[in-house]
Amino acid sequence: MFLLVEFSYDLEKSNAQTFNVLDSVGSGLMDTVKLDFTSNHGSPSHTCIYRLQVHGHEPTSVSKLVTQS
Repeated sequence: MFLLVEFSYDLEKSNAQTFNVLDSVGSGLMDTVKLDFTSNHGSPSHTCIYRLQVHGHEPTSVSKLVTQS
């Protein structure tokens, strides 16, 4: 597992915010994304996530899948 991005949601901005993946990640294949929360703006019991969208590109060939495993 490795870090894709670290960010803070800004309550003063639009509710739909975009955060880019770190350049050091490269173009590896991923099948899982894990969210870790360190703060939830004050609620001691829960954090609400209404929508998470992850965008990327599928590999162009099966050989890429084999070499990156």
